[in-house]
Formats: sequence, structure tokens, C-alpha cells
Amino acid sequence: MILFALFACGEKETDTGVEPNISGVEDPVSETSEGSEGETSTEETGSEGETGTTTDSAWTTDALAELTQGGGCSDYFVYLKNPEDTLTLHISGSGLAMEAHQSDRGVAEHIYTIDPSTDDIQPSIVAQSGQYLNEFSCNDAIMNDPVVDSSYSATSGTVHVTVVADGEMTDWGETPANISIEFNNVCFDSPEPFCIETLSISEHIGWLPG
Repeated sequence: MILFALFACGEKETDTGVEPNISGVEDPVSETSEGSEGETSTEETGSEGETGTTTDSAWTTDALAELTQGGGCSDYFVYLKNPEDTLTLHISGSGLAMEAHQSDRGVAEHIYTIDPSTDDIQPSIVAQSGQYLNEFSCNDAIMNDPVVDSSYSATSGTVHVTVVADGEMTDWGETPANISIEFNNVCFDSPEPFCIETLSISEHIGWLPG
């Protein structure tokens, strides 16, 4: 179960008691190379400490397992990050909390196939590395300007999104709801391509930051 914490700045952020359900990261380019995936990634990219910054080589299974903090807001934006806020996933879409509230069952459920060739990709999934990556995420009190060293968009895979209405809509535009997002082999376009085999995220959305 994920516990929610309310920050004084208006940001709601969660710290998972159980690590996200991440089964691994695939490298479509080097699947046939000798050795394990983790070993191949390390040999090809070198260590993070040598460069002093987080690069695309940071997207390994171990790094993804450290994405244990997250939050959500609006209709809808969800983020997952490591404690240092140097690696993050941003997931965003439109109108599902409202759809859940307007549904007879109070639920909006969709399975999306990520395809950049379509005009309307929902959700948008972006993997970023850098510093202070979520200063603006569901937050109106900014202490540091985000520094983005790399940003990669998902280009394939399937995403199962379920939104359940939780509470009453407000006159000022809030549509409180709980969202669950499940990745299945979601791959990203980067110089060193990588895929997230499975990942489950649950957050609260629909509230207006500020």
C-alpha cells in the first residue's frame, strides 16, 4: 500500500512501502550479446561516477528499482522518481478523472498501444535524467530549477490505465480519483534503447496543485 504525504508547498508525494513492480529492463539492441543484460549495459556505458552526471546509461534494472517515490495531480499527471530526483518517469494524459466521475460505475479504464505515428498518444510517457527533475511536478513552490540531461519518449508497448473516482467533484475544477497504471514492455527511443518489461504505479490525481 502506498501512503500519501501532504507537503506544506501543496505537493502530494508518495513513498512506496513496497518497491514498484519492475521485472527488468531489456536492451533490444544487445539481447543476443553474451553475458547478462546488466553486465552488458555496464560494460558498454561505463560507470555513472566517471562522468559526474546521470546519462542514458543510468536506465538499468537496478536504477529503475530505486524509483520508489511518486505523486500525481490534475487530470492527469503522474510521476515516479528516485530519492535524489535524478531519474524520473512522467506519465500524462487527459480527461480520465472526469470520465470516471461521469461514468455510472465511477471507473474509466483503457488499454493503450503506444505508437508515435498516431496523432493522439495517451498516455505520454517520458523518461528523464538530470537534477531536481520534479521541482514543478504538482508543486507551486519551486526551490531549484530543473536540469534535464536527457529526455526520452516511449515509442512502443502497452499501458493499462484504470481511474476510479474518489470523492466529489468541486466547483473549482477538482476531480479527485485514484489512478493505476500498468506498463507492459514499454520501450524508449534513446541512443541506448531500453524497455521496461512491467511496472505498476498507483497514485491519487484530480486535485489542483497550488
